[in-house]
Amino acid sequence: MTKRTAGNVHRLRSGASNGLYALLTLVLAAGLAWLLSAQLNYFYGFFHDHIGIAETIAEYGPQNRFKDDFETTDRAQRITLFAEIVRAVHSDGEGLKEISYRAAGRTRAVALLHEAEIIHLQDVAHLIGATRLLVILTAMLWAVWTLAKIRRKAPFPPLTQQLGKLLGVSVLIAGLLGVFGFEAVFYQLHIWVFPAEHQWFFYYQDSLMSTMMQAPVLFAYIGGSIAALGVALFCAITALLHRYSRKNAGK
Repeated sequence: MTKRTAGNVHRLRSGASNGLYALLTLVLAAGLAWLLSAQLNYFYGFFHDHIGIAETIAEYGPQNRFKDDFETTDRAQRITLFAEIVRAVHSDGEGLKEISYRAAGRTRAVALLHEAEIIHLQDVAHLIGATRLLVILTAMLWAVWTLAKIRRKAPFPPLTQQLGKLLGVSVLIAGLLGVFGFEAVFYQLHIWVFPAEHQWFFYYQDSLMSTMMQAPVLFAYIGGSIAALGVALFCAITALLHRYSRKNAGK
């Protein structure tokens, strides 16, 4: 093998290694963004006010076939209800049956969710548990790889170099959503992920859960906010590690 060939092989290996490390960092950043967003109630209060959720509740609340007067609830109660759902699905579904709302002028609380909704949210809770485990395993692998690079004094690539890989992933995702549409992708993922015998699609007239979440519209905005936060974390992690490796290169 000539020196030129050996150099090309080395560059290919280095590029592949950096690419895999960037992908792992991106997955870690997305996972951290998701966990942080969950702590912030997925920004539900902001989206309630700005994407038409209040108007959706006002229109479809009176049409609900199972529950009455949900449209009389106020913003604060809806934010609390959403937070209780978030807390339940991040706790293996514990407390879903106890979530209730109190309509204006009523003394008795009404259970928010009916049986099919509870079953679906329990499935969501199982999925979240598996995803959380994946984030933990990703974090462990990333930490081991990062420490190994630090011990070998291997350089971390600059952010400008890694942004190209990030752009590639972003273009791929945007392309898929552009071709198929968010709703089609969203529904297909539900078909693949959730048990076929469990209901996961609910008309607004049949589900206060779907109404107060303006499904699937809210999830597009939540996904976008997690993606934006994930990109910011990815950039911060990459820039800090590159700065660290440059600072310690000569030591």
